[in-house]
Amino acid sequence: MSNEDRWLLRAEERGNRFTTIDRSRPDGAGWTAGNRVEPLIHGATYFARLLERLQALHEGDRVLITDWRGDDDELLAPDGPTLGGMLCDLARRGVEIRGLLWRSHPKLFGFNQEEDRELVRVVNAAGGDLRLDERVRRGGSHHQKLVVLLHRDRPEADVAFVGGIDLCHGRRDDERHDGDPQAERLDP
Repeated sequence: MSNEDRWLLRAEERGNRFTTIDRSRPDGAGWTAGNRVEPLIHGATYFARLLERLQALHEGDRVLITDWRGDDDELLAPDGPTLGGMLCDLARRGVEIRGLLWRSHPKLFGFNQEEDRELVRVVNAAGGDLRLDERVRRGGSHHQKLVVLLHRDRPEADVAFVGGIDLCHGRRDDERHDGDPQAERLDP
């Protein structure tokens, strides 16, 4: 039995006759084998690698994002660029930017609704297609955090960043744990 067969469920094992993810693959599996996995420890490491990979994108490539919280002015490196600036630049260069951000709750309640809306506004004005996920009931949230980079002419360079670091203030910390220089103040 392979590692995939021990850890991942095939359609018949999930017991959901409506699932379709497996149908698009000739082998009937909803996953691929042979992927390289590299843990990125600390937000600063993640942001640096993400920036490096974003800067290497070309016209026709794609950026797919889901995020719980996104700040357009979050610095991806100490001297920039900002998240919003980088995504806008990519969209203007012909990179397809698509994403789903949680619509959040107002800042009055300690959340990020205004900032999420601003990121959506600036990126969409530059030609991207970010959307606010309005399907969640008040008081609830989606908590998805991933970035997928797809290369039109170089699929071997495709990469996915998964594991739970938002693209927002307070996340670009390093091993010293002095905090993100753009820390989010939590108390009033």
